Amino acid sequence: MKAWTVRQPWAGLIVDGIKDVENKGFRTHFRGRICVHAALKIWSGPEADDAPASAHQIYLGAVIGTVNIVDCIRNSRSEWAIPGMWHWVLAEPRALRSPIYVKGRLGLWDFPDGCLPLRHLY
Repeated sequence: MKAWTVRQPWAGLIVDGIKDVENKGFRTHFRGRICVHAALKIWSGPEADDAPASAHQIYLGAVIGTVNIVDCIRNSRSEWAIPGMWHWVLAEPRALRSPIYVKGRLGLWDFPDGCLPLRHLY
């Protein structure tokens, strides 16, 4: 299964179904379910100060859930969309009951099959 490393607080907001778009400077043709990995570093930009709290923001350096990438567009109407960026449209987030601690990587990366038992999903 593909995985993607995202800094907090954004990873927690995605897994908890609050953030429905990820802003990127590049597009993706990938569609489907991916693991959301919370990076070891926290986003330090001023916009993070205004981000709402979510249950899964406490985890760092772990896969904390999954989400479907359903589209990649430029003009999303989501409140999370930043103009001029590519908007990876996200749907059907599922949080893990327990995080799976693993080293993250840049871009989409392969998370070993069988490491994400379905019984761990809420």
